[in-house]
Amino acid sequence: MFWRAAVLVFLVDQVVKWWATRSLMLDQSVPVLPPYFYLTLTHNTGIAFGLLEGRGWLTIPLTLCVAGGLVWYQCRHKPPRGVQLLTGLLLGGALGNFVDRLRMGYVVDMFDFTIWPVFNVADMAITCSLLGLMALQFVGARAPETPTAAGASEEPPR
Repeated sequence: MFWRAAVLVFLVDQVVKWWATRSLMLDQSVPVLPPYFYLTLTHNTGIAFGLLEGRGWLTIPLTLCVAGGLVWYQCRHKPPRGVQLLTGLLLGGALGNFVDRLRMGYVVDMFDFTIWPVFNVADMAITCSLLGLMALQFVGARAPETPTAAGASEEPPR
């Protein structure tokens, strides 16, 4: 599930970016659902939300560390399918933006809701992944408690 999610997100992200760069003009908005949603091709040289403009290269070593950590975690711990899906989304999104930075020096963004910075498929996957992983920490990641038999003693953890 991890690898399938990562590859799917990466491929969809790259195809949508390829389409956007060939079909849209830089910084020109195409109304889709005006006044709420537009397609606006932008080049993000910063990090998330356009912060640190011109310093997006700072994310390259971070992305390599995150990708390595995610692969190590998958191989070492064999997490449940839901966690595999969420971490696969994270890896696919991180690699999608990583490839843009290496190839072009910026990330291609195109989805514009006017009240939020312009973003792309990789950004959506990263955001959904992190929100899902946080939700699991609060509601679903803990193993159900099993009551012990009356009088039975528990062994201390080793």
